[in-house]
Amino acid sequence: MEANAKKADDAAGQVQPMLPDEFLTLENEKATKGLPKEFESLHENRIYIHTPHGKPAQITEPKNHADAMELLLPPGANIGLPGLKSGRISRDEIKKAIKPAAHLEGFRPNWIDYAPHPKLAPLAKRYLKRRTGEIVDPHYGVFGTDDRQVYYPSGYPWTCIGKIYAWNDFSKSSPQWSGSGVLIGGRVVLTAGHVAPWGSGNWAMKFIPAFYDGASALGAGVYSYVSDFYGYNDPVSAYDMVVCRLYTPLGNSLGYFGAKTYDSGWQGGNYWSLAGYPGAIANANRPSRQMWWAIDDDDSDGSTDELEFTADSTPGDSGGPVFGFWNGESWPSVVGTDSGGLKETFLWWTIEDTNVAAGGSAMVDLIIWARNNWQ
Repeated sequence: MEANAKKADDAAGQVQPMLPDEFLTLENEKATKGLPKEFESLHENRIYIHTPHGKPAQITEPKNHADAMELLLPPGANIGLPGLKSGRISRDEIKKAIKPAAHLEGFRPNWIDYAPHPKLAPLAKRYLKRRTGEIVDPHYGVFGTDDRQVYYPSGYPWTCIGKIYAWNDFSKSSPQWSGSGVLIGGRVVLTAGHVAPWGSGNWAMKFIPAFYDGASALGAGVYSYVSDFYGYNDPVSAYDMVVCRLYTPLGNSLGYFGAKTYDSGWQGGNYWSLAGYPGAIANANRPSRQMWWAIDDDDSDGSTDELEFTADSTPGDSGGPVFGFWNGESWPSVVGTDSGGLKETFLWWTIEDTNVAAGGSAMVDLIIWARNNWQ
């Protein structure tokens, strides 16, 4: 471990992330200020109605309940807000439009509790068995025992991580799939490219920070639909990342993570955490995390990195942040977005068996572009 730390210290301009013992010295802290008035409306429960044909919804009073209202939606209407714009952009376009940086600051609001050590929530272990009694691994991507822990998102930075619902056909009442994401700017969310509904002219995405048992732990009205999303025009896994523009700038009130370009000098150090909403844990209704694992290898082309690791990741974790903490910084920083797993075999031998996150300077540059354009 000391050798890894020394190697990281010698890396060009990059300071090593915190190790577990250093992280333990951090204290949970109560907020020092009250929530600004301009953010109080976030906690109001609201419903958005999209009526594409211009016909208004009608409110009536049900005859069988005096304290209820009935909302009659016109044909084609749906609850929520559809997306407006999406697209793929080239690496050269991004580089021409920004001033590159190796790292970006996060934002820790002083009106939100700082909780680097959140409460852990109970989770009953369930096992699948074959008829013969052998235990079945329910999802690929778990190495050994499943070491992910369910936690209660009660303070920064854990309240910045959320669940994403995606529709590739917003005329349907239910989303077609879900993933994970993290606030990375005032109104910017970072997630995996394959979480986004590419190729649809009638799409929608909904981001719910601190999602816990059906709603945000911060209040039922704390969520935002996505107006735009953009990613790179290269389909390989190293570019499996998108930035999403939120209709509501949740990051201005809840805070957001920083971002750093991964440095190969950090390889092998147990610095990293992954958090998200995998279906294998609490049916994706509660967040889970695994902390203090190493990135085993990084395949780089000079601007993107495929970060390889054997921490646990299964469907639903996609888009969750791979991140670390740094001394002297009150925010964590993302070095990659969880992408999936791969297994290479030759005859009866396993050549490579790993999970993968997308990162590198291309990720940081994409975040800079989004922060600059989506104020």
